[in-house]
Amino acid sequence: MTLFICLLKLNLKVVYFFLKLLPTKNKIVFISRQSNNPSIDFKIIASRLKKYKVVMITKKIESGILNYIKYYFNLYKQMYHLATSKVCIVDSYCIPVCVLNHKNKLVIIQIWHAMGAIKKFGYQTLLKDAGRNEKIAKLMCMHKNYDYVLSGSLNMIEPFSEAFNVDKNKIIVNGLPRVDYIVNNRKILKNKIKNDYSELKSKKNVLYVPTFRRNEQIKIDELINNFDFEKFNLIIKLHPLSNTKINNSKVLTCPKYNSLQLLTIADYVITDYSAISIEAVSLDIPIYLYLYDFDEYVDKNGLNIDLFEEFGKYAVKDIKSILKNLKKEKYDMNVIYKFKEKYLDPDYGNYTDKLVKFINDKIGDSNE
Repeated sequence: MTLFICLLKLNLKVVYFFLKLLPTKNKIVFISRQSNNPSIDFKIIASRLKKYKVVMITKKIESGILNYIKYYFNLYKQMYHLATSKVCIVDSYCIPVCVLNHKNKLVIIQIWHAMGAIKKFGYQTLLKDAGRNEKIAKLMCMHKNYDYVLSGSLNMIEPFSEAFNVDKNKIIVNGLPRVDYIVNNRKILKNKIKNDYSELKSKKNVLYVPTFRRNEQIKIDELINNFDFEKFNLIIKLHPLSNTKINNSKVLTCPKYNSLQLLTIADYVITDYSAISIEAVSLDIPIYLYLYDFDEYVDKNGLNIDLFEEFGKYAVKDIKSILKNLKKEKYDMNVIYKFKEKYLDPDYGNYTDKLVKFINDKIGDSNE
């Protein structure tokens, strides 16, 4: 593996040396391996940068020799646009961004794909079971070459600095455009979703959004078996890569919409270590944390915040206590307001404007 990585890097560097001889264009490239389609954040930012040519390169690394070969050639496409763009925006680790030496004028902005770092990741987990191999991470220059990194709040600067191994002065506090999207379009999205799924109109809706656990089944049976379907609708939205199967016709999955959009119709959210809790508080939704594997998860992965301290009685290991509280329909919203004040940049609704202005300013600086 070490030899393969070294040969790959050498190959990319030789090709990139010649690509950098090409002139820089009035262009911004967005690169992601989170999905094969542009994220809502990419789409919103791109729609506001009309005076530049925008290129989207979104492709997952999928298993199989043929898929690996396809991705290898996709790296050439990434390199061409990195060599000829003024700005690169990424929301995950990107091989060419991190392993290559770029033109001085290229500005690389890591917006990440989560509003905060509730769970540890990146360099924070190198010595953890759930983390990347330390030797491979070093060879692949993990999270190197970023000029700027977005953080959703002042209180997330420290964990983001650790996770990306970047100086704090490279971190800018600015939430993701996705929050503007749900805050400013809540009523429109809510009506659209309920029109598509009329069953959501008759009862209050509980949205369960667990974090992704690599190579593990999500524990959903106890929730489903004890859920009060007479009083509430249960919507379960699993990570796209999850191999957990939902075998109950009473459970809704609403495949036309993602978890972010479904927040707009949620009366309650149940989650765990996912940063969706930060997005949920932008809409003042009551949140319950189902931490059935807390001790194991902390040992394997680790957390940046004390969830029991932040959410008190609403953070539990037993789903039955959550369902019991749900039936009472009494929630201390001060818990949500305090969490929001602590972990959400207060200027939500204007994140996109601030970020687009920042990008335009940096392009102006690079032209000087």
